Amino acid sequence: ATYRGASSSAGEWGHTTLVYGGRACRCGARGCLEAYVGAEAIIDRYREARRGRPVPGEDEESQIAALVAAAETSATARRVLDDTAGYLGAGVANLINLFNPERVVLGGWAAMALGDLLPAVREAAGRQALRQPYEQASIELCRLGVDAVALGAATLPIARFLTEGGIRR
Repeated sequence: ATYRGASSSAGEWGHTTLVYGGRACRCGARGCLEAYVGAEAIIDRYREARRGRPVPGEDEESQIAALVAAAETSATARRVLDDTAGYLGAGVANLINLFNPERVVLGGWAAMALGDLLPAVREAAGRQALRQPYEQASIELCRLGVDAVALGAATLPIARFLTEGGIRR
């Protein structure tokens, strides 16, 4: 069963607190997971690590790609990616500890662009999660590509149709 909460805002994992009093988040709070691992936040952290120098690229996707490419030769870029894996791993560990899932799937264009971080994310989650629930869970990249959310949403009316047998209530 899907849990929607009192006002359908359940599941806002990106706005769970990762660092008390940490970085400002677009939601108005401080220290949200998204303020550390969202594409905009990763780019901001890289810019800060570069002492304010702009990150190459015209948009977030090209800037993340530039960061990933720079990590081959730049200790600063590598550190930003390593920190990102650690933050994301801690966030995944929180999901594992709270929900005891069988599988955690990371999706979206940024997750696909940062896919090489998956082993480090798994390792960080393993350091933070309860041992048994972590060992029972798999942490994977989405196999549906960048349109996974749209594809998932498209299945909802079909699932409803199959559940209700096409009978209007």
